[in-house]
Amino acid sequence: MIVDDNQLLLQALCEHLEKMGYDTIIATNGKEALEKLKKEKPDIIIMDIIMPEMNGLDATKAIRSDPELKNIPVVAFTSKSNLGQWDELFNDYLIKPFDYENVIRIIENLTSKKRSDFSG
Repeated sequence: MIVDDNQLLLQALCEHLEKMGYDTIIATNGKEALEKLKKEKPDIIIMDIIMPEMNGLDATKAIRSDPELKNIPVVAFTSKSNLGQWDELFNDYLIKPFDYENVIRIIENLTSKKRSDFSG
């Protein structure tokens, strides 16, 4: 799951991950992400911090307090200045601007989903 209010970024990241064989779920704010998490349980969540309606910090706190969701890895999608600021809340940080190799590395480190699982 990718949660970000930047539509162009969401589209680009989803297209790249889907080409790599990953399924994606998108949400444009924390509130929408929590609604979608009632129906679907992703392997990992990449969570922007600053979004309208509900920010990434509040959404991640809600995820961590839910027994059904608390073990899903959540990656803060943020600027370099926030690196290490929320270590108790997030499993890792994806720094903007990002490169796709780093996204894949984080996914592989935090889930059982390896790139090689998708190659024929």
